[in-house]
Amino acid sequence: MLLPENMVRLQIISDKASLDTIVTKLLKLGVFQPEEPLYPIGNERIEEARRLITAVQDHISKLKIIMELGGLIIEPLGSIKVSSWSKTAEEVNEEALKLEERYKELLEEIGRLRAERDLYQQQLKELEPIKTITVELSRLYSLELFDVILAQVTEDKLKLLNQILGESSGFVYSVKSGENSYTVLVIAEKSADIDKKLREVGVRRYELQEGKSPYQLYNEILERINQINTILERTRDELARKVKNEENYIKNVYGKLLTIRDALNIMNKARVSEYYLQIEGYIPEKYVKRVQSEMKEIAYVDYIRPRRYGEKEEPPTLVEMPKSIKVLESLVEIYGTPSYWEISPIAFLVFTFPILFGLMFPDFGNAIVLLLFSIWFYRYGKKRGSENIPKLSIILIYSSVIAMITGLLARDFFGPLPVGGLREILNNGNYSVGPLYNIWPIPASVSEALKFLLPFGEYSTSVSIENTMIFSVLLGAIALFVSSLLGVINAVRKKDSEFLFFEKLPLFLLYVVPIFIFMYGVTNPANFFAADEQVLGQILNAVLMKSFSQNIIGYGIVWWTSFALLYNWAAHAILVKRHDNASWGSAIAMGFIEGGFEGALLLLSNTISFIRVLVFALSHYYILYAFSYMAYLVAPSTTTIGVLINPIAIVILIIGNLLAIGLEGLVVFIQDLRLHFYEMFSKFYEGRGRKFEPVMAYVSLE
Repeated sequence: MLLPENMVRLQIISDKASLDTIVTKLLKLGVFQPEEPLYPIGNERIEEARRLITAVQDHISKLKIIMELGGLIIEPLGSIKVSSWSKTAEEVNEEALKLEERYKELLEEIGRLRAERDLYQQQLKELEPIKTITVELSRLYSLELFDVILAQVTEDKLKLLNQILGESSGFVYSVKSGENSYTVLVIAEKSADIDKKLREVGVRRYELQEGKSPYQLYNEILERINQINTILERTRDELARKVKNEENYIKNVYGKLLTIRDALNIMNKARVSEYYLQIEGYIPEKYVKRVQSEMKEIAYVDYIRPRRYGEKEEPPTLVEMPKSIKVLESLVEIYGTPSYWEISPIAFLVFTFPILFGLMFPDFGNAIVLLLFSIWFYRYGKKRGSENIPKLSIILIYSSVIAMITGLLARDFFGPLPVGGLREILNNGNYSVGPLYNIWPIPASVSEALKFLLPFGEYSTSVSIENTMIFSVLLGAIALFVSSLLGVINAVRKKDSEFLFFEKLPLFLLYVVPIFIFMYGVTNPANFFAADEQVLGQILNAVLMKSFSQNIIGYGIVWWTSFALLYNWAAHAILVKRHDNASWGSAIAMGFIEGGFEGALLLLSNTISFIRVLVFALSHYYILYAFSYMAYLVAPSTTTIGVLINPIAIVILIIGNLLAIGLEGLVVFIQDLRLHFYEMFSKFYEGRGRKFEPVMAYVSLE
């Protein structure tokens, strides 16, 4: 599902003797997130859990380092037998400590070598601006006629240095060597007393080892770094061999530690009294009956549903998705985790991100290159062990496939020249078409049928531009309507009437307006765009108070919009009054700002922003059109084949396509993100939620 799972806050009350049994059952279930009790039965905690969990976390971090340095896949394996979680935690902590001792010497050696290398690299960075100086600085500083100083200063001190030395016969030459640092060469007459002035400014000159020039010292340090890298590589290889020999054992200890960490997390947040135990946390509502059934003989289990208003705590968010689209979650996380009360934006990204990308990047050849790059980038990320690169690559693969489809429909292959030929470039039927024209998979008749959506090439007319603008805005209207509808559905599923009637329903009524306007053309499919333009004209006439009988639809839309804005205003005012303890005057004023005024602005801005889909489609086409035209100008030929085989023309076409693929592809990707993040998500999605992070058993529990 793409809607957040319904969560409930579960409370388990039992006698203290059942602690280990309850913890084991919750770990096996794997869908319980422990929380501090809302109304604790006492202030007493399980102190053993608090004491042990720190050591467990420390061992987990160290084992991850050992596995990472040893080249192992970081994953848990094996099983664990538990009678008492506290006792087992102590035993596994001891086991992990002995394991770490076997690698302690090698890890310390690797750490020492890394620290030494970092120190030398810092020295290299400082010497970088003066590494070409082959004269000892002591000799440079002791000239007879001039004082010469080399130093590193901040931007503020450089300005002060220029000001002081500019008043005398001094000379300052500076080179930027860092974000806010400059390497300066100061030359002044002996009589200028340069050392005193530098001390006043707080500038310290370079001081190097006696008898060595910056050039010599730089190369010596570089050689030492190479030696350290060699020793470091050898030490890592030795560590990797040892780790490989006991791979399964290390992974088993790692899995035990993860499981114990989660068990201790439950125990640490529990409360106890003299006889009883209290555990609370969140669980998907569909698992409640299962928990009640499994614990009916050892505990009392109850639950409450969270409410949108009147509660300070934010329930965790769980959105279950198929693995094929789970990669899109990485894009959503850039913006933030969805709130429990919000529709997950992944519902949009699954469909809209690749489609909008394809509409803004309509070239079959460029899309093939992007697809090949994405596949290579995916393999590169897997090889490097990166989590984000493979996810980004899969998103690019989805997007490039859609771009291939739109490129086929637009009949573009590395620009218009290979398909449309000079006939399209020059808009003259006397010139030849491209070599791919007659073998193109999509017949010209199909593109001709879609010419109202292709505002470029041989279809470049003022009518097609207007139609494509309407089509672009229609995409936005559909996206916004679906988003608001899903928001209503989500509110119904949460069973919170206040959230439904005072927040989601007013937005839904507002965003019915653009979908009605731009889908009105379905009443007359043969004249779809003309019908939409007619409705837009009626709305304008209604706003200008013209004849009612001739603009009934326009007046209806204006009245509906006014009602929805008033409803949104009143709903926000009621919420402010109820939950912010405001006076009626303040509530009405805030309701107008948030519900009326802002609602009207968002209604306009949401849909208009989608015109950028048209803009970037035009941009992509005309960049390649311009380079194709330049190729025609430099080629001494009036045939398409003659242009395509001319060496200079080929170079121009390659440069143009590289520009379109690299620059335009990046810009389109960014604009696609912008459409989602700032035009769609920002209107319905705050991204201030928290992930559902259940405790679980990482190894088999015996």
